[in-house]
Amino acid sequence: MVIGRLTGFLALGLIGAFLINALIRPQSALGTGAALTETGFGISSIGQGIGDSLRSIGSGSAKLLDPLFSLKDLVYDSKVPGSANVSPTAQNEGLGGSPSSSTITWSSGTTRTVPTLSAAAKSFYRSKGVKVS
Repeated sequence: MVIGRLTGFLALGLIGAFLINALIRPQSALGTGAALTETGFGISSIGQGIGDSLRSIGSGSAKLLDPLFSLKDLVYDSKVPGSANVSPTAQNEGLGGSPSSSTITWSSGTTRTVPTLSAAAKSFYRSKGVKVS
């Protein structure tokens, strides 16, 4: 808290000194302003260089992972012949070709199609007199 307040007073003092210098010695103030401008440009170019370096490191590191993504596409992409098919439909078919939905028909004639029911669910509905297919 105290350091922040002191820093604020120091900054105000520097600005005041610069303004007084500009009134008393305008030529010196112009030189100081030009020096500060050049310093700002120098700091800016250093920051830009650091930013460019970090961006190039990041994009270079990302390119190191490209072969892994290509391998993933080769193994799992459905557009590549002979690749593994991991779609939900293929997974259901792998479970013995069971249908992906069940049809429930109540005694009133109302029919609904629902996601595949387990054997226990089908048994429950049948015990209530409902037709399940």
